[in-house]
Amino acid sequence: METCIFSFLLSFFLLNSFTLSLNFVTDKNALISFKNSITSDPYDILSTNWSQNTSVCNWIGVSCGLKHRRVTALNLSGYDLTGTVAPHLGNLTFLRYLDISFSNFSGFLPFELSNLRRLKVMNVGVNSFTGEIPTWLGSLPQLEELYLYNNTFLGTIPASLFNISNLQILRLDDNQLSGSIPHDIVNVFSIREIRIRNNRLSGWLPNDMCNNIPNIKILSLSMNQLEGQVPSNIWKCTRLEILSLAFNNFSGNIPREIGRLRVLASLYLGYNNGFQGGVPAEIGNLSRLERLNIDSVSLTGDIPSSIFNMPSLMFLSFSDNSLSGSIPTFHNLPELEVLYLDSNKFTGWLPNNICNDNSSIKELYISENQLEGNIPPNIWSCKHLELLDLSQNNLSGHIPRAIGNTSMLRELYLAFNHFTGGLPQEIGTLPMLEVFTIFGEFTCQS
Repeated sequence: METCIFSFLLSFFLLNSFTLSLNFVTDKNALISFKNSITSDPYDILSTNWSQNTSVCNWIGVSCGLKHRRVTALNLSGYDLTGTVAPHLGNLTFLRYLDISFSNFSGFLPFELSNLRRLKVMNVGVNSFTGEIPTWLGSLPQLEELYLYNNTFLGTIPASLFNISNLQILRLDDNQLSGSIPHDIVNVFSIREIRIRNNRLSGWLPNDMCNNIPNIKILSLSMNQLEGQVPSNIWKCTRLEILSLAFNNFSGNIPREIGRLRVLASLYLGYNNGFQGGVPAEIGNLSRLERLNIDSVSLTGDIPSSIFNMPSLMFLSFSDNSLSGSIPTFHNLPELEVLYLDSNKFTGWLPNNICNDNSSIKELYISENQLEGNIPPNIWSCKHLELLDLSQNNLSGHIPRAIGNTSMLRELYLAFNHFTGGLPQEIGTLPMLEVFTIFGEFTCQS
């Protein structure tokens, strides 16, 4: 009896050892096939380190599990490898992490990769893959992060991607994708990040897109051909931190409901010529907003005073619109560094305290408006000011000597105004000044 048990245990041990050895060989052969598909290895990573005489677990870019010593991760990002992806890579059935980004891979993603049922992260970004996005990607049940950005993928976005119940990050930006955004996008409850900027997408956004994706933090759809109105229920994406819809064909009013996205840090709506109306006052409710860009969308009216309820605002741009009225004081935004108000219809005088010695403003663009009067003296007390553009207005009076106080100034544009008198000598004392433009008859003040 004891002999039988011992024989059984010995047989089991030998069988188990044989199975482990066979699996180990399978992984090694898969990686060797991958190596053989590489036509250029500029850093000699694979040619020198991936040796037949060493364990694959010691190869650069390869990680193995502690228990079965199967390959669980392949990270070759940034090695500038050139070639195609060998279909044998699909034999790495314990693989959880695959990253071959920032290289020169081309061709198609082989169907055999659909065997990677344990895969959680696939990153093939910044390569030259082409063809349509494979529908089989939707059959990877544990996939959480999918990075296909900066390739030349064509065709439409397969709806199967949104069958992945655990998907959290989807990056398809910088490709040549066309068609509309699949309605199934609204069904991925776990999604946190969607980036599809710089493609050729068209059509409308799903009206209910925020009903079932409450966890999304980043929605980047800029530089496409999307149209229609921005869904008013966008406010249901309550955890949005970045919303980028710039460079599309959206129309209608900017929805007031955007003001309910209370954790929003960056909002980009510029270059949508179909927008109408003014800046909704509700934007002032975005108390955590740091970057706001609504350039070139034909905005009218004035700047709502509620905008000064955003103490974290660092970047504000309303360039190339039809905003009017007087320019408000911005010194109540202590973190503001860049302010673009150029190419509008602002009138009146510049406010005396548009910025002061407590301001953080570095760049101030107010060119191509209808401003008049003198340059307020306080503007020269902006100790962080690096660029000032007041050109193409109706400003007049003398250029004050206080200009010498702006010791950080690199660029100064005052052309196409009505200044009189001479140029103050203090301009010559600005240590950082590189560009200075002004037209007219001037002499240096003594």
